[in-house]
Amino acid sequence: MSATTEEPTTALDSTTPLSSSSNGDLIATPALNSEEFNNLTYDDEKSIFTHPTLAEYYNNLTPFVTLCIFVSVLTFMLTISIFLTTLAKLQQRLRKPLLAPSIALVSLYPLISLAALLTLLLPKLWFTFHTVMHLSFTVGAVFFYQLCSHFIGSETSFIKETAGMAVPIKTPPCCCCCICLPGVTPTRGRFVVLRCLVYQMAFVQGSIMLVLNGIFYNDMALFHDVQYYFLPFIITSIILGSWGLNITVRVVNNLHSDYSTTKKMFALQLILLLCKMQYLILDKQLDKFLLGGDYPMNHIIYKQSIINSLVVVEMVLVSLLAQSAYRIPVIIDDN
Repeated sequence: MSATTEEPTTALDSTTPLSSSSNGDLIATPALNSEEFNNLTYDDEKSIFTHPTLAEYYNNLTPFVTLCIFVSVLTFMLTISIFLTTLAKLQQRLRKPLLAPSIALVSLYPLISLAALLTLLLPKLWFTFHTVMHLSFTVGAVFFYQLCSHFIGSETSFIKETAGMAVPIKTPPCCCCCICLPGVTPTRGRFVVLRCLVYQMAFVQGSIMLVLNGIFYNDMALFHDVQYYFLPFIITSIILGSWGLNITVRVVNNLHSDYSTTKKMFALQLILLLCKMQYLILDKQLDKFLLGGDYPMNHIIYKQSIINSLVVVEMVLVSLLAQSAYRIPVIIDDN
């Protein structure tokens, strides 16, 4: 009798595209179950999660990745043109106290688009550029609060003008927690608390991301072990900061409901939704399929190409929304 022998296969071998597909086109294999995907570690020198060096990346560019870069460059140039148009209109409409924070806010969208594009061009530094996108929301929150402060004038004059009118604090994302709380009457002390809720985001998020960047580029295994311990602090900080921003919008709307403050706030919140929440969701969903081919143009390269190309395109739409939101107020005097 003749015995036949079968070579053992691993989860990666059974789902990775055949090496004969050297053109590197986007290939999505069947979804892996959780046990199979847990066997694919970050520690292997050339695993599907390993970023290639710059030379390996550009020497092995595939048509799909090249197309992503080409589309992203063109889309980034469109975002820049929208920003320059918005900038010219702001300089015509606003006086100096309102001009600086308004320019800072509308400049966040080309900055994010640039960070996403650089992730495609320099994939090994992706976490640094992701940090830029992450912190854009927190820095933008500070400028948004400053803009709102200019809208209402001094805190003392606002308290007198509103004559003790209560401001609702049952706002997202804490509307469920504060459902039983009545509105509060603005005081100088409460304005300080409101300012601290917004400003703490830039400090807390910046400190955490600085630490995570240091760990990421020095010990990848340690990064994957400790990153989840930072999540409660990141989430709590963002929830409190967003709550403070929404209360600030309602403070402004008490005096100037025609300033499109809610629309401006929505344009700012889209940074958080698209660059953080959408990023995390797509990152997990695309891990259900093995994309690309063997190292160096592997799964992680294709996944990040898809996500960041999408972010670049979305920033065009958000830039147009911001351009519409900042059409008002029109204050052309210099007093």
